[in-house]
Amino acid sequence: MSLQENEGVNRIVISNGVNNCLNNDGLRDLLIALTDAISSGDSPILITSNNRKAFCMGYTAACRRITDKMHIREAYSLGTTIARTMLNSQRAIISAVDGYALGLGLEIALCSDIIIATERSKFGMPEIAFGLPSLTGILPEIPERISGKAYSLIKRGRIFDATEARSTGIVSEFVGELNFQKKAVEHAKKVESRLFKIIKHGPETSQNRSIVDDLFFKIYDPTCLTMSQLERFRNSI
Repeated sequence: MSLQENEGVNRIVISNGVNNCLNNDGLRDLLIALTDAISSGDSPILITSNNRKAFCMGYTAACRRITDKMHIREAYSLGTTIARTMLNSQRAIISAVDGYALGLGLEIALCSDIIIATERSKFGMPEIAFGLPSLTGILPEIPERISGKAYSLIKRGRIFDATEARSTGIVSEFVGELNFQKKAVEHAKKVESRLFKIIKHGPETSQNRSIVDDLFFKIYDPTCLTMSQLERFRNSI
C-alpha cells in the first residue's frame, strides 16, 4: 500500500501479490493511507492499483487465522472503520478499477463517491458462496446509496461485467485501458472537491448498521468458510 501525491490528487495504490488481496496488515495500511490522505488538504483521493489483473480480489488469511474469532473481529473492525472513514469524509473519493474488484475489493470501491472502470473490469461478491461475510458492513446500505437492483445483483454471489455494473449505477463512467492510471488521475483532477463538503453532510449511521454489527459474530461460522477453496477459485479466474 502506498500514498502518492500526483498532480494535485492523493493516490492510494493497493498492491499485494497477483490477486491484490488484503489481509489484516493490508487493511491497517489502507486505513493509515486514507487517514493521511484525508488530513492532507482538499485534494481528491484516488484509490487504484498498478496490478492489471485486479483492483482487489478480496480478503485473505491463513486457514488457522480465519477460524480465530479474535482475528476476524480485528478484520471486521478494520473493514468497518475504513468504510466509515470513506463514507464520512467530506473529501471526494474515487475508486479506479481496472480488472477484478471482488469481495472486499468491491466493498472498498462501493464506499467511494465515484467508481470509474475499464470495460474489461469484473465485479462481484463470490465470497458469499465460500462462507466469508462482508467485512465492511456496506452491503445492506447499497439500496440506500446506489440501487436495489445493484444489491440484488451483488447478493447472488456471481461475478458480473462492467456493463451490468454501469447499468445498475455501480460504475459511473468507463475509462480506456490504454494509459489507464494517467486517465484516472486526469478524471480525479476534474472532480470539484469543494462541492463534496456540501454534498457529504458528515457522519451518518444507516439504520441497518446496528443490525449488521449485532449479528455479525452471531452469524459468522468459521466452519463454513473454505479459504483454501476460495484461493483456488481466485487463482483460476
